[in-house]
Amino acid sequence: MASPEWNRGAARDVNFGRKGAVITPAAADLDPIPKAVVMCTTGDITIVPDGNANATTITFTGCAVGFIPPYVVRRVTACSGTCASVDA
Repeated sequence: MASPEWNRGAARDVNFGRKGAVITPAAADLDPIPKAVVMCTTGDITIVPDGNANATTITFTGCAVGFIPPYVVRRVTACSGTCASVDA
């Protein structure tokens, strides 16, 4: 399993992110695991938190722009809008 890049060295979970990327929903884990996932447009998002089994997803519906799931997300399995990761 991937390790959070922000968990290495001087970058910490309480710091602002230094990298970002648009996420393409998939059946694979994000690598590296981001410190946050942010909705860039309104829509629905289905995630797998870092501590959950692969098939144990959580769906958030009707998310506003700027919504951040309250979990460390290791996988985004579906996103009806645009979502991005914040890393390091």
